[in-house]
Order: sequence, then structure tokens, then C-alpha cells
Amino acid sequence: MFTKIKECSFTLNKKLVLFTGGFPYGSGETFLETELPYLSEAFEEVIIVASNNGNNQKREVPQNCEVRRIDLSYSTSMRLKSLKGIFSSVYREELSVIKSIYRRSVSKGMISTALVSLERGKLVAKYIQEHFSKELNKTVFYSYWCDDAALGIALAHSQNNAVKGVCRIHRWDVYFEESAVNYLPFRHFIGYHLKKIYSISQDGIEYAVDRWKVNRSHFELSRLGIDNDHGPVQPKVDGVFRIVSCSNLIRVKRVGLIADALQEITDHRIEWTHIGNGPLREDLEEKVKMLQENITVNLVGRLPNKEVYELYESICPDLFINVSSSEGVPVSIMEAMSYGIPVLATDVGGNGEIVNKENGSLISMNTDRKLLAREIRSMTEQEDLTDCAKAAHSKWLEQYSGSKNYQKFSDELRRI
Repeated sequence: MFTKIKECSFTLNKKLVLFTGGFPYGSGETFLETELPYLSEAFEEVIIVASNNGNNQKREVPQNCEVRRIDLSYSTSMRLKSLKGIFSSVYREELSVIKSIYRRSVSKGMISTALVSLERGKLVAKYIQEHFSKELNKTVFYSYWCDDAALGIALAHSQNNAVKGVCRIHRWDVYFEESAVNYLPFRHFIGYHLKKIYSISQDGIEYAVDRWKVNRSHFELSRLGIDNDHGPVQPKVDGVFRIVSCSNLIRVKRVGLIADALQEITDHRIEWTHIGNGPLREDLEEKVKMLQENITVNLVGRLPNKEVYELYESICPDLFINVSSSEGVPVSIMEAMSYGIPVLATDVGGNGEIVNKENGSLISMNTDRKLLAREIRSMTEQEDLTDCAKAAHSKWLEQYSGSKNYQKFSDELRRI
């Protein structure tokens, strides 16, 4: 159930239109489950426009939220329609940005990516015009990602200055290197046609200013957060060192590296629990079969947030591990720290903004199985991790509390 957060000190008389990748359908974008109640308190009405992802399983939303869908699927007809975009002034401007501002050569992959993105963005801009043109003075448009929905809001603003829009930036929607063609379309255009771009990490802002070539004044730091203040869990004193990790089983998360590292440790009793599923599960299961008897592994699959928290309270982990090759600031790390669980993580993206030597340890992205094993063994051999656990909980409370971060963010959107 969604509960009332707090009474707002101002009159609720604005509408928020929130574009999502699929939420509340399916199981993705779980972070929005924490943010949405604050948005619903700040606005009289929230309209969630979800991209049609084919999933009809719908999660609960607050009473003043209306859910709609928009079809932005990559169909053959859409790709064919996108070809007419070569005559668009926005497309020609993008080619100029790539060449003269990014100082890069234009590849076929970039052209295809830009044209499809523009076609999808036009659909969003048209949707805004058709459904909200008469109430722009009281409406704020918010794209949870810097994606084609954000481009659509930017296009709508370029056609009508009364359109007020913002977006968040996370990881894949920030870093060019995360794209197969080393390029993300229309970021320069989006940067100058939205009221503000909110980054979940300082690293995201620094990257966007440097690579998107957008003035720093267009960005603002707005961290994600979770509401889960139970205080540090008390690890069990039974000679078993308990490790937990939580992520999709996909290449960028490199969960198999944890299994590889544990093969190097034969002198400590370790129980490793991984939460999450994905296409690399079979590969991970094969690696797990090679571990020695001193290592116990639990692959529990994907769990709802509530069950993740119940698991932490039950097993009382000694250490959380994240070895991704790319990150924004993982909500999974915030969740672990809210329970006072020390964190061992790769120094990528915004990880260095939440993990430090007081609450855990940062390791190089280029770490191998032996170096990771050395770091894990070092943590197992520490006599007392109490101070580290307290520091982890304090870091969450100071910078990643949902009640603080989302209240501030929602109030800012309300006042645009």
C-alpha cells in the first residue's frame, strides 16, 4: 500500500506527466516504486506514460496516478518511417553537432540510431501536443531516462516554449561507451531544450558536460534513495563469512568474476548469496559447480524489494559485492548500506561517491580473479567490521535516504 508521505506546504494545482520505460508494467524500474509516492504528494495529478513493453502485469500506484501507454516499439514500419527524418532540420543539426562539436566522423550506425530515435521522439512530441496542449501552464513533463521520451519532450519544447520538461540521467543513457556505436543521439539538443537534467551521480554530470558539450548550469545532482532505515544488521558469529550480491546476470555486471575469485579461496568458510537472474545464469551455475566445499552458494533469482530486505535481515551479510564494469550509483548498494553492510565495489561511474575506505573498499575495474580474491580474503580476516558497518549505514542516511532525496526532488519539480 502507498501511504501518505507528508502534508505539502503549498497548494496542489499542477500536473506531472511521467514517461517511463515500462513502469508500472513488468518488474523493471523498481526505483520508481520508492520515488512515485513523493511525486504523487507533490502533484494534484500524475499521469504515467509507459512505453509499451508487452507486459500486462501492473504494479500498484497511488490513487491520483493515471497509467497510460504509448507504443514506441522498434517495428519494421517505424524503421522505414524513420528514413524521412533525413529531411528534418533537427537531424541535420545533429549531424553538425557530431562533426563540429563532438569532432567525430558520422558512421552508418550513428545515422540509423539517430533516425529511429528521432522518429520515436516525434511520436512523444505529438502525444504531448494532442493530449496536453491546453494545460501546458500547469503541467511538468518528466522522463525518467534520457531517452527518446526525453527527446520527445525536447522536441515539443522546441515547437512551443510553454512545454516545461526535465529528465534524469543514470548510466546507459549518459555514457557514449555504453552504446554499441559509441554514441547516444541528440544529447546536445536535449540538454538545451529541457529545463533541467537531473543526474543520479556527480560522475554523470562531469561526463555529460565534457562529452555532450552542454553547459554545466543545465545539470543538477539529484541522487536516488531508498526508504529502509532498520539500522545495521548484526552479522552472525559462527565462523561463516556471508557475502551477498544483487544484480541482473548480464555481461556488464560480471557476476561470474565473483565465482572465479571464490575458487581462489580455500581457507575460509564462505556463504555467497546472489539475488537476480538473467541470460548468464547457466554460465554462472557452471562456475559454481567448480567451487570447493568451503564455499556455499545460493542463487535465489529475482526477488521483490520486500523479499530482498527480508533476506538481508535473515542472513545478516558481512559483505556486499559489486564488480560491474559500468555503473551509475547502484540502488543495490544503497539497499545494502541501509542495513549497514560494508561494500566491496569496482571504482566505476558513481560507485566512488558512495563506497570509500571507511564503509568498504573500492577496487579497479580491471581487477582479475586473484586480486578480487585477495580483497575478499582481506575482508574475511578483519576481526571486527562494526565500524565499517556503522559507516555504511551513516553514508546511506546522509546521502541516499529516499525520504530526503525524493521529497526535495519532487518539490523542485512542483515549483518549475
